[in-house]
Amino acid sequence: MEVLEFDTLQDKLLLKNGNYLYKIPFRDGEAVLKVYYGSRPLWRYMTGTFGNIVFSGQTSFMPKARLKTELECLALWREHGFRVFDVYPDVVVKAPEAPEGGYAVYEYVPGRRFVDLLPDPSVPEDEKFELYRRFLKQWHRRHELAIELREPRLIHENGDMKHVMLWKDDLVWFDFEMCFRSRNRVREFVAREILAFLKSLGKTVEDDFPRYLDETIEHYPNREYLEYAHTYIWRNPNPFRRVGRWLDFKLKSRPKKPYSKYRVAMAIQDRLG
Repeated sequence: MEVLEFDTLQDKLLLKNGNYLYKIPFRDGEAVLKVYYGSRPLWRYMTGTFGNIVFSGQTSFMPKARLKTELECLALWREHGFRVFDVYPDVVVKAPEAPEGGYAVYEYVPGRRFVDLLPDPSVPEDEKFELYRRFLKQWHRRHELAIELREPRLIHENGDMKHVMLWKDDLVWFDFEMCFRSRNRVREFVAREILAFLKSLGKTVEDDFPRYLDETIEHYPNREYLEYAHTYIWRNPNPFRRVGRWLDFKLKSRPKKPYSKYRVAMAIQDRLG
């Protein structure tokens, strides 16, 4: 075991987002220490866990459970050829901010997230769309694997352009603290992830979204998965969900926003004809 000792990590704080991420010196470079015990109170972890398990079909929100889930998903995605953060399991960190059994040490990857790269006017458009086509190819391959293997952990529970980056010509995927649980609902989870990423894409590129959506229709290989994203929202086999979403769209303002999952599903279906 390799032991790293620090009197404090406060001067090494990289990000606070419910967890604490610290950039620490490691070997000849740097690593990221992720502490899963964050700023939330115990009652928030408990209510989040109840909602995840009972209503959302997801894994626990408790700190040690999120650590376990993330390590399992990283290993699974890596096994199937997707670039994710390396993990240093034999490193022990001794510091007041690092509770035993509540942290992991990861590779430091200073890449550019899609949410920052795609709207950047200094990046040529040809490069952006070539990169997006690479994203679509990997995205589809993962969806195919998830459905073939009935493996919900291959679906990104928090699909967002903030959670994929470009680093040394690789697409790097991250943020796997929670995942879906049911092996019988993988097709539904694929539809949910498609809408989540496209919703995030719309907010990221805004006026260029129609062109990116056209690229999606043209270069995402499986039309059926895209069609089911519309069915998942507007023609769901579950009558309670179908009625609930219809009421949600009719009575609330948020679902009517340009890049809501409702609008994105409609835009997909419109382009598919």
